[in-house]
Amino acid sequence: MKSNKKSNRMARGRLPPETDYTSYRFSGQEIVQYLLCGGVFMAMVSWLFYDSVIAWIFLMPFVVLSLKDKEKAECQKRKRKLEIEFRELILSVSSNLQAGYSVENAFQEAYHDIVLLYGKESVMAAEMRLILRKVNNNEQLESALTDLAGRSGVQDIRDFADIFQIAKRGGGDMRGIITNTAEIIGDKQEIRREIETVVSEKKLEQQIMRYIPFFIIFYISLTTKGYFESLYHNIFGWILMTGVLVVYAAACRISDKILDIEV
Repeated sequence: MKSNKKSNRMARGRLPPETDYTSYRFSGQEIVQYLLCGGVFMAMVSWLFYDSVIAWIFLMPFVVLSLKDKEKAECQKRKRKLEIEFRELILSVSSNLQAGYSVENAFQEAYHDIVLLYGKESVMAAEMRLILRKVNNNEQLESALTDLAGRSGVQDIRDFADIFQIAKRGGGDMRGIITNTAEIIGDKQEIRREIETVVSEKKLEQQIMRYIPFFIIFYISLTTKGYFESLYHNIFGWILMTGVLVVYAAACRISDKILDIEV
């Protein structure tokens, strides 16, 4: 009862802003940091491939365009974190239901488990505070979960919200449904974890292979003076080196697609 009262007190108050996990907004510091790193990388490319400051000016817009890829990567990282923490939430809810708690109280107790596991500032803890405040404001629990599912962009959360809503309205075996759903989500994430373990080695190899061409060009430039001189400061050299860069960028993009495995 004490923990329930504490949850109810925590649930009161103005609702915080809801996070849209399908988009990501960079902070000013992140933008400056990314532009600086991109500028250094493009300076290296312009020096090794063109030996020209003008080339660096023309290449810098690609750093700005690549912010979209960076945004997508940050979204995926945040959604993955939410997905992992959501699984622990459902497992905790399932255990609480088996211990005899009602559905709403099971979610309230699960919030404390999430705080213990991931901390009060974790994404799932923040979402649980939002859900509990909505429930305290007389909003249905299934409605709050459906809202989270729509904002999350995570298939497991959408599936659980749909199943939970159907079971709640149909008066089904809520305890058994949530337990079975938690087991299915857990099995799916175990498979994903195994795939990520196997793929992580290949991703490391991919990152190494990405920078080998630059090391080769840099090494030859240092050890053999004037080796690339015929490719610099002339139209034929610019066209050839630009073609090499296009092929390199395409190879990087293809390798990213190959290693982007969805479960």
